Amino acid sequence: MSKKYTEPTRELPVSYSADVIIVGGGTAGAVAAIAAAGEGASVVIIEQFGSLGGSSTNGLVCPNMGLHIKNNPSCSYVAKQIFDRLISYGASKPNGTSMPGAFDPVVMSIVLEEMCEEAGVKIVYHTYFCDVIKNGGKIEGVIIENKAGRSVVEGKVFIDCSGDADLSVRAGAGYTKGNPETGKNQPISLRYTVGGVNLADLSSYLQEQIDKSGISYGASPSECYAAVTGLMKYTLTPVFEEAIAAGDLVEDDKLYWQMFTLPGRRDALAFNNPEFFDFVDATNPDHLSHTQVKGKKAIHRQLTFYKKYMRGFENAYIAEIASLVGIRESRNVECEYTLTAKDCVTKKKFDDKIAQTNYPIDIHGRKLDFKADGVTADDGRPYYEISFRSLVVKGFDNLLVAGRCIGAEFVAQASLRIMPTCRATGEAAGVAAAWAALNGKAARDIDGAKVRERMISLGADYVD
Repeated sequence: MSKKYTEPTRELPVSYSADVIIVGGGTAGAVAAIAAAGEGASVVIIEQFGSLGGSSTNGLVCPNMGLHIKNNPSCSYVAKQIFDRLISYGASKPNGTSMPGAFDPVVMSIVLEEMCEEAGVKIVYHTYFCDVIKNGGKIEGVIIENKAGRSVVEGKVFIDCSGDADLSVRAGAGYTKGNPETGKNQPISLRYTVGGVNLADLSSYLQEQIDKSGISYGASPSECYAAVTGLMKYTLTPVFEEAIAAGDLVEDDKLYWQMFTLPGRRDALAFNNPEFFDFVDATNPDHLSHTQVKGKKAIHRQLTFYKKYMRGFENAYIAEIASLVGIRESRNVECEYTLTAKDCVTKKKFDDKIAQTNYPIDIHGRKLDFKADGVTADDGRPYYEISFRSLVVKGFDNLLVAGRCIGAEFVAQASLRIMPTCRATGEAAGVAAAWAALNGKAARDIDGAKVRERMISLGADYVD
């Protein structure tokens, strides 16, 4: 039995008070804050790092994945404003669809701060959420801690945008975690960027490898994009195998590796790796520490490999390593409705939809193998929808959730976890939270269809 101490009881001061309190300033949290403030609510956002954006900024996850729906609808008016500003700053590129693709993560953090400040959002950085003060099914405040000490943030409605459902779980909400077959979470990553790359030389090198291997899959010389996984042969697979045989890489390096360019950076590449397959629990600090330590070692090994085997990296250097470990999934909260695998594959529609997506079920580290009754719906609308009820935490009057930890099964979460969907859920939660706070209503009593109508009136677009 481990040794234990009893923490002394103490009175805590109230440091902040607002209509809407948001725990977590990531992709969903930042958008939720902007949307709630836009409805006239006072908003406080609690964030452990020193910038907004979460995975998109601190985690260096900088491709804005498409929804695999014609015209790539935003399902979020705030998202459109974010990318309009990014494009004006030269940090993203228009691509003829509703939502552009890649972006510069540093500029993203600047844009999100600008928009929150303009909306009147109070941002509290370098602050940890610790616990919940509640009365039955109503949350009265959250306990936070920072350099100023421990204190309480009071609010009328709370939104859990922590990514790992920290607020909901501490409040006592039900949740699921990991693959129900194994109990294991998806692999986690530590992303990085490399500067000083001669992209023209790299482009010609990739073309040479295509010509040499006869494999064009997984490489685009014009975009300086390349990928290698353990699933099949890619253009650069022979190069990786040569390096592994020589001891310059390890087998895990080729199981998942991806590089792509960054808008606005003429000599930089972003990498979606290294990926880790064993220590994958985002709620275990030892697993997170393992990823940071072993990840940096792997990043140095990979840079050495680029310099030795690929043209264009002669003067390259590690420009950034993510301060936030790349988490694909951890906990998912029990909400008024749980999105299922069957909902995804049968393209289920909802009257109270707040998001639409056809992004594939993307489970890393294992072969996709799940059983879901039903076949893809042939209704001419090849996408599924997310119900507003999947944001309303079950058993609570004033608690909503947004982002990757909404009410969803493991397989469904593997599709909805991308940033465009996180923005849509954040926006819907922000609008609903403001309405509930300003009108004295329970979150479950907010009409999701009217939330969507409000989002559309402000510029969000959906497909019919």
